[in-house]
Amino acid sequence: MITVSPVNRARTSPADQFLVTHADLTGGITYANSYFCQAQACGEKELLGQPHNMLRHPDMPAAVFQLIWQRIRDGEEVFAYVKNMACNGEYYWTLSHLTPHYGAAARHIDSYQCFRRAASGRSIAAAEEAYRELRLIERSTNSKEQGVAASRQHLDGMMSRSGTSYDEWVLSLAALDDEETGLAA
Repeated sequence: MITVSPVNRARTSPADQFLVTHADLTGGITYANSYFCQAQACGEKELLGQPHNMLRHPDMPAAVFQLIWQRIRDGEEVFAYVKNMACNGEYYWTLSHLTPHYGAAARHIDSYQCFRRAASGRSIAAAEEAYRELRLIERSTNSKEQGVAASRQHLDGMMSRSGTSYDEWVLSLAALDDEETGLAA
């Protein structure tokens, strides 16, 4: 397994490039496109078979990943802002669209897909603010499980109070990205 330590240096990729991965049911990477490999500062051969959570930057709240995995295991798609960690320890923010993939008979999920594009300044700032709160909650309890549960409850409450779902919140941030990058219609 590749082990990486974070460094406080951002990586960038063009907003019009889609970074794509596929993962098996355990989260092992089975495919990574060339744009993803570039963003990740790793070759495809190094990435294949690695657990998808190797990308997890320590600044990301565990509650967000709990939400993501719950949703895709339940057969739902989910949009998320994610701070990933590259193989060299640098970080990059993405707007990620994660989906379950169904086998040929379309009865059972056989893998997961993630399509990402670069995030920009305003959406990153908003995500960082919300995620900072969640991380503080996660670290304020005696156990990791209690922290994640409390953080997830806070996240669900934030969305409920705003009258929106997590996906709607993420897509509202994506609109900020589109305005900044000129991708808005």
